Amino acid sequence: MTTTIELVFINEEGKNSRISLNNPNTNLTPEEVKDIMDEIIAVNVFTSPGGDYVEAGSARIITREVAELF
Repeated sequence: MTTTIELVFINEEGKNSRISLNNPNTNLTPEEVKDIMDEIIAVNVFTSPGGDYVEAGSARIITREVAELF
């Protein structure tokens, strides 16, 4: 089973841009994740084809389980 966190940011064009991170700390509160996203925006470390990130859109934890058949 794999777990990722998907952070969705709004860029300067108003479009969604995503960052996915493997094996996140699943004990973070929504407020802590929002604070981290706001810090990413403030330091302007990432950009997208639609421009810089200007707003935190959403975040979600994704758990995926793969069962090999053969």
